[in-house]
Amino acid sequence: MEKILQNKRNKRKKWLAVLLAVFLFISLVLGVLQLGVWHTEKNWEHWYPDYSMVEIRSLLEKNERSEEEYRIIYEQTGLTKKGVDDLLSEGKINKILQIQQGFFVRPKLVVDHFSVFTYIEKTSFLMPMLALKTGDIIVSATTRVSWFRYGHAALVVDGENDLILEAICPGTVSRYGGADSFSYFANFLVLRPKLETQVKDNVAKFAKENLVGLPYSLTVGILSKKEQEKLTTTQCAHLVWYAYKQFGIDLDVNGGMVVKPQDIALSPYVEVVQSYGFNLDTLWA
Repeated sequence: MEKILQNKRNKRKKWLAVLLAVFLFISLVLGVLQLGVWHTEKNWEHWYPDYSMVEIRSLLEKNERSEEEYRIIYEQTGLTKKGVDDLLSEGKINKILQIQQGFFVRPKLVVDHFSVFTYIEKTSFLMPMLALKTGDIIVSATTRVSWFRYGHAALVVDGENDLILEAICPGTVSRYGGADSFSYFANFLVLRPKLETQVKDNVAKFAKENLVGLPYSLTVGILSKKEQEKLTTTQCAHLVWYAYKQFGIDLDVNGGMVVKPQDIALSPYVEVVQSYGFNLDTLWA
């Protein structure tokens, strides 16, 4: 009898030891994740020009500009040749100058915690954005999960009204929002797919009809198929990728299991029309 009781006590001790080990392991993992939050939120740096603002109106008022002049405008505004020409074709010189003013502001930097171990790096002012077009994609590198920089992405489904469709974070569903939400991020890129307008309109129409109200999931492509006949869950970059993939355009530059905002930014199918908060020479390399 005593031997049986002793065996029971030994088994109980083993279970307690296992539970303690599991508890300590989970505590260690959570501690490391929280340490990542504390470390990264205090050490990130916002890129801004280390050179002076110069007069560019005279360049904008010319009928034609050289590549060097476009380069000057780019360094002063973050607008590429495509972005500049689009605004000039609409007579929006003042809009370009407004973007230039914002480009040289040294904003107060803030951290917005919106989920467990997750935050967005934001600025204290609204950075002007060029006129968006339906089918454009906006990406940002500002979202972090502990030590890991992931970023955020959204699809412009109505350029005239600056309406985007995005999947934000766990516990939410994909929904419409205003593109100006990205204007408060510490960095963003406006990407324009190099496709016919009709294709981009069709992509936006498909997204509005099929990709609204989907639960957010970080494991799309890992625990579920990356491409599904009928999508049931998604995440920010996956939503953008999936919409374009339905029309034969694979925006995932490396074809990995998980599509990330950076994968879309590096896709040969898109071109940058506006950059803010990124090093202009490397962007999101």
